[in-house]
Amino acid sequence: MSLLCLYLDPNNSRFRDDQDYKQVPCKRLFDKDVQRRTTILALGRTQQRVRDLLDSIKANGWLDIDPVLVQRMDGGRFLVVDGNRRVAALKYLQRRYEEGAIDLGKLDPAVFSELPVVQFLETGERDRLVMMGLHHISGKRRWPAINSARAMTDLLPHFNNDPDAVCRALGVSKVEFDLSVRTLALVDAYRQSDYGDQFKSDQFNLFRVVLRSIEIRTWLGWNHQALAASNQANLERLFLWMSTEAAPEDGDDDEQDVNDRFGLDRVIASGGQVRELSKIIADTEAAKRLDETRSLQEATLSSDLLARSQVDGAFNLCNRGIQKLDRHVGELNGQELDRVEQLIGKLQGIALTRKRQPAETGSRLPWQPFNEISQAQFSAITIDRFRGIDGLAIEDLGRINLIVGRNNTGETSLLEAIYLLAHQNDERALINTICWRGRMADDPPPIWLVKQIPPVVSISGRFDRITRNEAHVSIGVTSEPGPDIEDQTSFLSKLSIVSRYVNRAQSTEVVFFGDRPRRTQYQGQHWICRSALTTPFSANRPDSLASRNKESLEAGTKQAIIEFIREHLDPKLCNIELADRFNRFLVSHEGFEKAPDLATFGEGVRRVFEIGLLFAGVRGGVLLVDEFENSIHTELLPDVACLVRDLAKELNVQVFLSTHSKETIDAFVLNGTQVDDVVGYAMSRNGDTVKAGRYDGGQLRRLHEAIDFDLRCIG
Repeated sequence: MSLLCLYLDPNNSRFRDDQDYKQVPCKRLFDKDVQRRTTILALGRTQQRVRDLLDSIKANGWLDIDPVLVQRMDGGRFLVVDGNRRVAALKYLQRRYEEGAIDLGKLDPAVFSELPVVQFLETGERDRLVMMGLHHISGKRRWPAINSARAMTDLLPHFNNDPDAVCRALGVSKVEFDLSVRTLALVDAYRQSDYGDQFKSDQFNLFRVVLRSIEIRTWLGWNHQALAASNQANLERLFLWMSTEAAPEDGDDDEQDVNDRFGLDRVIASGGQVRELSKIIADTEAAKRLDETRSLQEATLSSDLLARSQVDGAFNLCNRGIQKLDRHVGELNGQELDRVEQLIGKLQGIALTRKRQPAETGSRLPWQPFNEISQAQFSAITIDRFRGIDGLAIEDLGRINLIVGRNNTGETSLLEAIYLLAHQNDERALINTICWRGRMADDPPPIWLVKQIPPVVSISGRFDRITRNEAHVSIGVTSEPGPDIEDQTSFLSKLSIVSRYVNRAQSTEVVFFGDRPRRTQYQGQHWICRSALTTPFSANRPDSLASRNKESLEAGTKQAIIEFIREHLDPKLCNIELADRFNRFLVSHEGFEKAPDLATFGEGVRRVFEIGLLFAGVRGGVLLVDEFENSIHTELLPDVACLVRDLAKELNVQVFLSTHSKETIDAFVLNGTQVDDVVGYAMSRNGDTVKAGRYDGGQLRRLHEAIDFDLRCIG
């Protein structure tokens, strides 16, 4: 059939999510202006919507795999029922070909006058809608979710408003139908609100996530039957959080906070943020805080529901575990019964903590970040005092931060300071850094440990893009036991950690004894973000790497790490897998009949594998790598730099790398990729004063090209 006889359907469901869509009456279907507008809807104003289709047709010719369905109209004209996008593309190619403007490639121009079509013998509007739904809702060539939902809604009147009948006709599940129709109702309510002009079709799934949350539905008073929210005030608040707000006009006399609240991006713009909102939405004060600050993180920080939820979750998991063990009690062997006794001991320790500690001191809970979702990480770090560094300030941090300097200029101390700041009042971070420096085991002798603790520490910084984003941690040590320690036998010292982030203050007190375990008391147990510090001289604990292995599998990044090692280090390596309860990693390798332990392989393989795994464990947080180039061959550094950059971007991780190697700096600056996310800091020491000169990636690249610049030589 000739393309001249075919007319695009302006009312096709494919176009209904477009902001330029308008319902067209039957008598105007073939108007030139209507057809011109429909062509633009199908192609895009610059053909951007069919560019892939145009390339495919020119490369392969017309493949009559899926027929074009048409409906005969009066006057010998045919309306395209299914295939509007393909017909519009052919019409465009025909026009450009006749103008002599393009080469058709493998497309035979005869198709313009002899296009194969199938005439649809319509028996009614219902049959046409069902046919379209079978093609684009439950079929292979899916419409956008909002178009599918609209088509389902349109079919209801044709099936006596029976959802089950529509589901049977389209071959979709009742769950999918109900959620689609309900989401469409919520979207329509949004489009009728003051913010309706901001709606984009790709936001439809975000509204689906909203209605999946029982907590948010309850807060809205959502009624499935009425397809509406009974609490209109909360509905308006939700729409406000899901929308951008215009900045106030110049001369506004309101307080400065107004400038912080308005002119910001959407507060709720992702499924993760919806899930975060659902955790605190029942907290009236948290919701009020969200209204005031337009910051989900600040609202989360002001809510106590999260900590209570974590405690309840821990109790529920414990109860379920005990029930499972009870059902299999007759099958437990001696080793497993020993583990039961160990767990009993830990539970008794928690119970004793309540007796030993003051009433206001909380028991140890699982440490978590204040907020799992942040817009950015650290933008500045200031070390007022820490390990020989006084008054060092580094500003305008990037995603990849190269810390460079001569020996004894404080690169490692800077990484440790960031690690401590991220962990706030978690005393384990300080103990970890001390053990790593001393190359000691995780539980060193107390008398040695207390001698290594810095007597005074003060570190601050700015984290995330929120108002009042200052963070601080200070550490002090005293040799006086104080009246709160009843049994002062073998007392060594008392460590005090005070931290603050946004409006949350926390503290920890650790008392060290020479002949018994230390006593720890907490007020608040949250980190700023997840972070990890790795050095070539202190391997991460096996149980820690086992946890990172699981997280890397869940994040989907472990396979990329294995493929990198196979491509660049050992082509016969097949996989590295967690083997047993001792948290050993075994290597599947073509050169070995039996999988050897990872420890038998070279330091380069182990170093790349460890660094790669750590990324998943600090998702959204900070990774600190001391002496990055250690154990990595110079020729491999550019490839490892690309791996680090890719993982950092994919998992939203801020990276700090210390290095004494010019090749490492060049690997991040001269490897042909973008350098906008790279910043170099040249550390220098003059007596007790340590400074850091800042150079962004663009500067480093230009200086290298001009004078073979070496950042290590600054200062």
